[in-house]
Amino acid sequence: MKSVQSVVGVSILLALLLGVGARLPALYHQEQGARLLARALLAEGRGEEGGLWLEPEPLTLPEAQSLAAQALARFEAAIAADPGNAQAHRWLGRAALLLGRPEEAVAAFSTAVRLHPASPLAWWDLGLAYERLYPTRNFPISGEVSLPAIAPDSGPVIIDRTNVTPTLIPAIAVAAPPVKTPDSFPAAGYPLPSTGYTHWLMPDAPDAWPGWWVPAEPVRRTVLLVAVPVTVTFRLPLPVTPTALLFWMGMDPLLQPSQGDGVVYRVRVEDAEVFSHTLRPEDARGWWPAQVDLTPWAGQAVRLTLALDPGPAGDTTGDWAGWGDLQVVPADSARCLMASCRERAAAAWREGGFTAQDFIQAGEAARKAQRYEEALRWYGRASMLGADLESAQWYVVFQSAQDWEALEKSILADHGWIDEETRLRAWLRWGTYLLEHQREKEAETVLERAIAICPESPTFSPLLSEIYRILGLSQWAQGKKVEAVSSLRRAVELNDKNTWAHIHYGKIIYLFDRNLATQTENEFNIALKQNPGVDIWRNLINFWRSVGESARADQLCKQATLSGLSKELGEECSNE
Repeated sequence: MKSVQSVVGVSILLALLLGVGARLPALYHQEQGARLLARALLAEGRGEEGGLWLEPEPLTLPEAQSLAAQALARFEAAIAADPGNAQAHRWLGRAALLLGRPEEAVAAFSTAVRLHPASPLAWWDLGLAYERLYPTRNFPISGEVSLPAIAPDSGPVIIDRTNVTPTLIPAIAVAAPPVKTPDSFPAAGYPLPSTGYTHWLMPDAPDAWPGWWVPAEPVRRTVLLVAVPVTVTFRLPLPVTPTALLFWMGMDPLLQPSQGDGVVYRVRVEDAEVFSHTLRPEDARGWWPAQVDLTPWAGQAVRLTLALDPGPAGDTTGDWAGWGDLQVVPADSARCLMASCRERAAAAWREGGFTAQDFIQAGEAARKAQRYEEALRWYGRASMLGADLESAQWYVVFQSAQDWEALEKSILADHGWIDEETRLRAWLRWGTYLLEHQREKEAETVLERAIAICPESPTFSPLLSEIYRILGLSQWAQGKKVEAVSSLRRAVELNDKNTWAHIHYGKIIYLFDRNLATQTENEFNIALKQNPGVDIWRNLINFWRSVGESARADQLCKQATLSGLSKELGEECSNE
């Protein structure tokens, strides 16, 4: 018995050693790759990067790029030795991101999440890689990419196979370029209109993205539904910048499985065929992306012809095919849009358990630290997860560069704020800007709106006091003296610590009625107790002199001298 136990023990030990031995080369290459990446970051001057929100920005220096390329080769070697090493795939993806290769990163992280779906960080990495497919650093505010759609000028026909009477629906919104109603050439004897618009809901076809993680959720696309065979021709003015024609191929998801022999999609520009693809019945249960480079015709008005033909055997059974989300897009955006990069990034983050609130909190931390570009990225991601942050994002753009147009946009939208305090501060800042630019009536309207939306809470009293102060000044500038006095009195009542409210209230009541000079002096004294700075003394002394009250100005000069400010106020008090 003892000898048997010894044999079993040796067998188990050998098995364990052999198992570890098989992974040793992978672990070695992985460690060496990690060291090379650390050196690459140091060569770039970044030091160590880590933490939950790791964002490996592409390297720019040749030495750093060379080290990262060596690291990537090490990670590939690790994966070759141990394909099931999820961590090696994550390292490979990060090296690809540092080298500016987001498509390779998507493939690497897709494998990582398949091997280790319980890892939130792997899902974070995958979402980040999909996000990096977009050609610019930040997504447009509120998330949606504004692109021209191809659609007829008039309301197209929607084809409903359950009702042979076609109904008109509004045309798809056309931003640019404009197009004309297509000329259609239907098949003989076809029972319904040969073209029309409808909507199909089905997922992206995973086989169209080999190696990439693709969400299983269905995608709703607007479809130019075309009978087979049929040809549709558009007259399409193209911009001078590089563009691509983008569309998704698919067949009616309500069809029974596998009918006919498929359909052939063809695209012609002028007389040149630039695209041809056969969509087989077995592939037709999802969206297949396609693009056509239109750059050779930049700046021209071209004839764009879309054709659908029967499959190789000429069988039209079940050939209810269509062109999903036809659009002309900037060429550098095509890959992201084909991959639905924003939607897939958001889907990956949801799979990892991340929420919009997580990203909002990260954005707020960055904004408060005045890292505005970073804050915009976090807000954009929160928007991708469903948060409405339009006004908040425009307000951060304003904060980052004093962009007054952005501030106005945040006010005009007036939805998607981080909180009510930020909203009120934006309204106050816009009202102040209008007043400073002598647009007093507009300022009054904006500030009255701010007062109307202010929550009834003592927490907001200081902010509301400031709103009333600027409102009073805008009213005074319009000659609304009674209203101005009332607004400034309210500013003081709401916040007795508002120094400039006391100053402006004092000035306005004096200008309204010179018999109130004593009350004005009281307001000035309160302001000086709260803030005895040189600028305050200078402002008040100059006010009394400007209204011919030299004695009161001299009295303030004496008080300032007793406070040790005679040198600082020498010019204002030289006549004392």
